[in-house]
Amino acid sequence: MLLVVLAWAVVRGVDEGLMWGFVGGLIIDLLSGGPLGATPLALLAVAFLAGQPWGRSLGPPVARLLLLVPLGVLVHHLVLLFVLAWTGHVVDWGFALTRVVGPSALLNVVLAPFVRQPLAWLERRTRQEEFTL
Repeated sequence: MLLVVLAWAVVRGVDEGLMWGFVGGLIIDLLSGGPLGATPLALLAVAFLAGQPWGRSLGPPVARLLLLVPLGVLVHHLVLLFVLAWTGHVVDWGFALTRVVGPSALLNVVLAPFVRQPLAWLERRTRQEEFTL
């Protein structure tokens, strides 16, 4: 869901990224054992970051996505970890940052172009339909 929200915010902008971040995060939280609202909050932060207009100066969408993914992963996990710590869960910050966030960032950077392709296709299809109606 993190990659989908990131890629959609890069392709379509902050408004649609926020919408999908909230909906997707809420569904994830309803299916998880974590605090309700933690994942939507983390995904909203990521969508807000990825959809900013200043990001357009980072280059073409693929390059922008590859640059924003590590930052987005870090923000996502930090928000989740802060919410967990705030709600009374024990958080091992060192372990989480080195053994979870690092590998997650690397994996998401590798997978980002594969997630972006179908989303770019969907964006082109839905954009064309908007103008034909």
